[in-house]
Amino acid sequence: MMIFKIILSAIFLICVTSTGFPVEVTQIEVLGSGLTRQEAIYAGLIEAVRQVNGVEIASKTQTNFSYKEFAASHGTEQKEGSIGKNSIKKDIFAKSKGFVQKYDIIDTHTANNQWEITLLVSIPKYKTPGISPHSRRKIAIIPFRTTKGSYNFRGGHIASSEISRQFTQKLVTEMTQTRRFTVLDREYIEEFFQEKNFILSADAPVSEQMKIGEVLGVDYLLIGTISEASQKQIPYIINVTGETGYNYSASFIADYRIIVMATRQIKWADSVRISLGDAEIKSMAPGFGTDQMQQALLDEAAKQIVHKAMENIYPLMVVKVQPNGEVILNQGGATISDGEMLDVFTKGKKVFDPYTGESLGSSESRIATIKIVRVIPKMSYATVIKGQLEAIKKGSICRRLTKKKEPVLQSPPGRKTDIEPTPKGGVILPFD
Repeated sequence: MMIFKIILSAIFLICVTSTGFPVEVTQIEVLGSGLTRQEAIYAGLIEAVRQVNGVEIASKTQTNFSYKEFAASHGTEQKEGSIGKNSIKKDIFAKSKGFVQKYDIIDTHTANNQWEITLLVSIPKYKTPGISPHSRRKIAIIPFRTTKGSYNFRGGHIASSEISRQFTQKLVTEMTQTRRFTVLDREYIEEFFQEKNFILSADAPVSEQMKIGEVLGVDYLLIGTISEASQKQIPYIINVTGETGYNYSASFIADYRIIVMATRQIKWADSVRISLGDAEIKSMAPGFGTDQMQQALLDEAAKQIVHKAMENIYPLMVVKVQPNGEVILNQGGATISDGEMLDVFTKGKKVFDPYTGESLGSSESRIATIKIVRVIPKMSYATVIKGQLEAIKKGSICRRLTKKKEPVLQSPPGRKTDIEPTPKGGVILPFD
């Protein structure tokens, strides 16, 4: 019977593999047992990899089969400490989902026809470039469902699948820009599997397979349904000239949820309802092209969804107050714009729901209003336009001001002009 036991805690080192990408190397001491010396070594190596990578220990039958398969393919006489052959590396990876860089035999003992060998094993693990994805919660944005086969944009029909695809991309961009979540791709699955198949092929170095083990699962899913997306072009006659002009309107309605993947608990749910008038559309899409207006509508909807969700989960926060009076916020990029106005709040004591005992967050007191004056990829700068700068501290919460629509004053339709043109290009006024 094989016995596996961890003797010493793991030691983590950072190094670079021959392929050029960084890895974390774990040195771990294990005790492996087997009917032969080589079986004990091989079983110990596989167990060390499994312990480091968190894979469930195989049963006796599975491990015995693995060793027999290994021995039949490679022979039992391997140089101690060497895992140099590519085929042997592939075999260990296949059995334990990891690699052994090298090992040292510390102690050997036999009793009752059973070998017990203590090994110090070095196991490399691929280190993702940049900031660790494990430092943030992971979220995937699933393409939104639709309630119609197509949506009407200025008399033309655009397939609902295309609207959903474009809107998903907008949401991915907005959510990534917040830097609050590690956003995982769930759209280009076919391309991922193509790359995975290449890495697992005989043409790729075996060390490249370490990357496959780093595929992440999500903590949250953003899902939703689009029930309305449309643009209208409404003609009218310009009475003075008799020419045709156009007024534009657009609307978008979607319901969405952020769900905890493990429990299916709804973390946040809301609806976005956008109704844009002529003036708003012309300011967002000056060129009046159908595609330009469509993109502007989807951009606005994606911003509203992400902004609402973030303001309730990860609100904007002051990270520094400059000596020159500028206030630095912990968000920039495409999620915030020059000229935006925000209220600043101080956090008070925590408030709890009397029925459930659940924390409702902290009480807030408004202390100032600020205006964004400069935006860079990861931060933004603002100045105080109302309130006291001295009251703003690091950690103060910022919330966007709700836009209040001004009432639209309707002009009377007018009447037909009494002015008549002359053959020479002049005009005859009514009192002539």
